[in-house]
Amino acid sequence: MSYLLQDENGQVMEAHSISAGLDYPGVGPEHSWLNDAGRAQYVSVTDTEALEGFELMCRVEGIIPALEPAHAAYYISQLAPTLSPDKIILMGLSGRGDKDMDTVASALGVSI
Repeated sequence: MSYLLQDENGQVMEAHSISAGLDYPGVGPEHSWLNDAGRAQYVSVTDTEALEGFELMCRVEGIIPALEPAHAAYYISQLAPTLSPDKIILMGLSGRGDKDMDTVASALGVSI
């Protein structure tokens, strides 16, 4: 089974994300199963937080991330301080951040 973002009448709700790759109101069956089985945990990040993750990756790592992994970068920046120093976090980067520069600039009110 899949999860869908639905209203109280069961109608699929419109989803929005600054990242076009995350702008979908559903989760497929494999991710739904991983969630239900407790093998994966899914969290949400706002557009503003994703932009913070984007800026963090640029500033600290010198990497222009795509907006999709910028969501993860933000979440990891919040998670890491809560973990013990012996924990290792591995984050995969996908996509190309250069394709998102117009979207990011517009959201941050920057002229390029």
